Amino acid sequence: MTFKQIHNSIHYFHIFDTFGLWLFSKKELCGYDIIKEIERRSSGNWKLSPALIYPKILFMATEGLIEETNKGTRGKKYYKITPKGMVKLKEKMNYLKRDLLYYEDFLKEVFEVEQ
Repeated sequence: MTFKQIHNSIHYFHIFDTFGLWLFSKKELCGYDIIKEIERRSSGNWKLSPALIYPKILFMATEGLIEETNKGTRGKKYYKITPKGMVKLKEKMNYLKRDLLYYEDFLKEVFEVEQ
């Protein structure tokens, strides 16, 4: 595995932590809905596997960040964010904002971009 592949897999993993919680804050979803929504919003560039999504959903539920709301057709489990999950989402959004501002400043300096 190359460094780029490792970096991208770690990046996807952390993006899902934040983006997944954000999606659960918008409406009740099942794992398949999350996979399709990420694929749709990334114009097909991110195709996350169920092997990544479902363990993360289980972890989020175990940590009390999301909770099962009902079972849909064919036993699909739907989840929504909890109050604890909203607190965690706000933390993650603040970290993401900080990181993006850091990268913006870094790139401006490296590529000598003037405003």
